[in-house]
Amino acid sequence: MLADLKPHRKDLVFDLVEEAGFDTTDWVESFKHAAGYKANPKYCYEWAYVQPGKLIILNLWHSNMDEEHGQIVHRGTFRADAEFRRLKGGKQQWVDRARRLDEALQVALRKNLPVRVIIVDGDRREKEAVDGPSSKVRFRKLDPEPWTITAYDWETGACELTRGILEGRFVDQFDLEQTSKSAPERREVTTSSFIRDPAVRRRVLARANGRCELCGEPGFKMASGAVYLETHHVVPLADGGDDHESNVVALCANDHRRAHFADNREEIARRFQVRNGGASMSVSEVAVTS
Repeated sequence: MLADLKPHRKDLVFDLVEEAGFDTTDWVESFKHAAGYKANPKYCYEWAYVQPGKLIILNLWHSNMDEEHGQIVHRGTFRADAEFRRLKGGKQQWVDRARRLDEALQVALRKNLPVRVIIVDGDRREKEAVDGPSSKVRFRKLDPEPWTITAYDWETGACELTRGILEGRFVDQFDLEQTSKSAPERREVTTSSFIRDPAVRRRVLARANGRCELCGEPGFKMASGAVYLETHHVVPLADGGDDHESNVVALCANDHRRAHFADNREEIARRFQVRNGGASMSVSEVAVTS
């Protein structure tokens, strides 16, 4: 429940990012006074932290979170917030921090990184009060659950973050990759060559409703209760395919391999192109003709 996430103590930012798995070496070494490195101003006032290939960490206000259909979400447009502050003559550090938070989201999308969230609460400055006093954080804690970016508009920066990675009704291979990266002991890094819109993946998985769009069989149920299928671009992104629902299908793991490597893979692709192009073809018809 959202109320359960509200922090009631004020932990140090350094301790929280270290707990999340962030490498604090430079945080310590770049501060002249060795005894007070946890207060290093180069880091402790930031709104976002990026560790390439591993994770990003965001400071998010509890008051900006909502509970919807059993999930906790946060929506915002940090890029627009930065521009608003700039145009209204707000403090440059606030402009820069908002921009860096938006840039952190882009890094996470490009590399399919998990998002860890430090939840903050206290006296929050109104957006319009650009020349007023800074917000006062009175409580903060690290959410033990990773978050995922479930929507992001590259034109405007409008984003939606949802608590949990495998908590949705349907998940795919990119969700599993995020979960693997969020494990504290993991050190290997897997990267995505092309940026995939998380909202497209979610809509395709919802469209499939838990059944492979080639063979019609249900995906397997995970321990979390989510149904697992794999999203697949009919025309690969490397070949100029669109990252759009019309070019993406949800397949069971076996049929995903077939779509890539089977001797009739071109026929499978053509069938999906016909179906997604508007022709009437059911899942069973695709399976029979493939």
